[in-house]
Amino acid sequence: MRTISSWWVSAMAETFKWHGLPITPLFNEANIALDSLTVKESRYPQSNVSILWHAAQMAIEQRGEQLNLGIAVGGGMNVRAIPVIGLALLKQDCVLSAYKLILRYQKLIGDTTNAQLIEQQTGQALLRFHFASSTCAIGTQSYEAAMAFCVKIARTVAGKQWRPNLVCVQRREPCEELKQYFNCAIEYGAPHHEIHFQANAQVVHAQLQQGIVAEKHKAISQVLILLLEQQLASGELSCRSMAQMLSMSEKTLQRRLSAEDTSYRTLLDALRQEKSCALLRESNLSLSEIAYLCGYSELSAFHHAFKRWFAVSPSEYRSEKRFLYAPKEEIIYGEKALNE
Repeated sequence: MRTISSWWVSAMAETFKWHGLPITPLFNEANIALDSLTVKESRYPQSNVSILWHAAQMAIEQRGEQLNLGIAVGGGMNVRAIPVIGLALLKQDCVLSAYKLILRYQKLIGDTTNAQLIEQQTGQALLRFHFASSTCAIGTQSYEAAMAFCVKIARTVAGKQWRPNLVCVQRREPCEELKQYFNCAIEYGAPHHEIHFQANAQVVHAQLQQGIVAEKHKAISQVLILLLEQQLASGELSCRSMAQMLSMSEKTLQRRLSAEDTSYRTLLDALRQEKSCALLRESNLSLSEIAYLCGYSELSAFHHAFKRWFAVSPSEYRSEKRFLYAPKEEIIYGEKALNE
């Protein structure tokens, strides 16, 4: 059974309430308990959510109003509040990397949408949206909410003026709200719901820019830590990719780190230790979620690394004795780096 997270359904409820819709009868009609939205682990069948969309749209039409609920919900999302990866999204250096990150974790929001990222040789890219089949037909609101949500992510990362090159929708009738929100050409009656955009546009965040500009005057290890913190949740953590961001070869980066009595692996391990311990102590995230946030694609890899660091498993560390554990070997960043 395909399900959607309580975070997404809560956003729907907030938007409906903001526009004066009677959310209690709407949720009752969809057989979704409003009080269950406060439980972050709650998941709701896609068919029930589709009924909720339909009921809300009918309520809007009965009032004689013109309102695109999909745009209202998706465009009103708080990116910072996205489960697990909200803050990590804000650190991405381009829209493409932000989309790769959200697609990697899309099942945390729901397993009903299969968004596909297609990169083209021309420097363009597109997001194609497809909802899994269900006993209840998927309305245009679901598609357009997902598309508006992705554009909201892009504008949070790249600035409010960001806009796609083209948006394709299956609806045939023109919609002024789509044109106003996406601020680009709209193709109606398209075979797929798609967002076309420029893939190679970089967004340099102020903090990261300051670190790179000051790179000539600081230890390279300090700049590398800044980059690793930005990229950790993305999983793109190879030494080669970090070197490219610093406009140097992998061998040059390794040589400069060695001159500071440290290494790429040492710095990455130290950051992962710090991040994982903080999340285990201060959050209720699952071990799988913590593993992903620390740059591991598999829980087993995180488990093995954590046991190597602390000689206990992540779940044991999280127990009441977690403060008794310390790393098996002290991580040293290098005297030269620390003294500068």
